[in-house]
Amino acid sequence: MRNRARAAERDGRAAKVARLRAGDPPRVLDLFAGCGGMSLGFAREGFAVAGAVELDPLAARSHALNFHRDADPAAFPARDITATDPDDLGLGPVDVVVGGPPCQSYARVGRAKLR
Repeated sequence: MRNRARAAERDGRAAKVARLRAGDPPRVLDLFAGCGGMSLGFAREGFAVAGAVELDPLAARSHALNFHRDADPAAFPARDITATDPDDLGLGPVDVVVGGPPCQSYARVGRAKLR
């Protein structure tokens, strides 16, 4: 069983390298995405923004409109990161995972701990 897992991992890496060598841009998943500031930086550097996870519905809609203009924003709903299975995102392989979690001094949960 372990050998099969290693072979599958090796095949996945080989497919990734082949895809990138063919000129496809690296794919990014943005966590705690907001409206997409970090996604914008990666997009400007040639990465493809594959998707995002954002809890706030308005920010998630803004991200969808900013980076997936040809898609229905409803296809990119707000999601709770603690309840989201990566497979449910339907993105396929991603090469880079980025995230900008909220600063503790601004987060509601963190404020109570500061007192």
